[in-house]
Amino acid sequence: MKARLVIIITLMLLTAGSARAWDGERKGFLLGLGLGIGYDSYSGVQYDEIGPEEEDNSSVAFAASPRIGYACNNRLSFFYSRHPFIFSVKNEENDDVTITTCIESLEVQYYLEERAPSLYLGLGAGIGYFFHDGTSNYSREALKGIGILGTVGYEPIRHLSAEISLHYKSPQEGASDIGVSLLVNVLGY
Repeated sequence: MKARLVIIITLMLLTAGSARAWDGERKGFLLGLGLGIGYDSYSGVQYDEIGPEEEDNSSVAFAASPRIGYACNNRLSFFYSRHPFIFSVKNEENDDVTITTCIESLEVQYYLEERAPSLYLGLGAGIGYFFHDGTSNYSREALKGIGILGTVGYEPIRHLSAEISLHYKSPQEGASDIGVSLLVNVLGY
């Protein structure tokens, strides 16, 4: 009985809050998804699934950016986001191995205008991951280190933007992973 009451009250609060959240103003709750392409280049990574480091360790990748956040006003936004790059490499046995590099970060974005159209700038910092298919970024096999990113974007109309981001990850000591992504984003506000 208590569990039902908690669920009903929670749903009522979420429903009441969401009625005002999607008012076309950037201020308030934000939910978004970006999809696009990326280019990832890593060096110094020692990872059992791919074997010794190869000469060519750069790949075109699928890139994404799901995000959830809050905007203090129509210019300043804060997000929790993930920025995965997914691509295939050949291991020592010449088999394809799907690799995911990812930054899980807290980001701040600043829009130069109160309304679209507007340029925006973003910075994020968090954890950089390097892992293969069949595992996750939270598994013991995943390599983890610092991750930072910078973003420049343009929102031509409300809710739709394009951005280019520069990603840096250091998934283990002596290793680096640099990537660039070009995303088209949909942002609900």
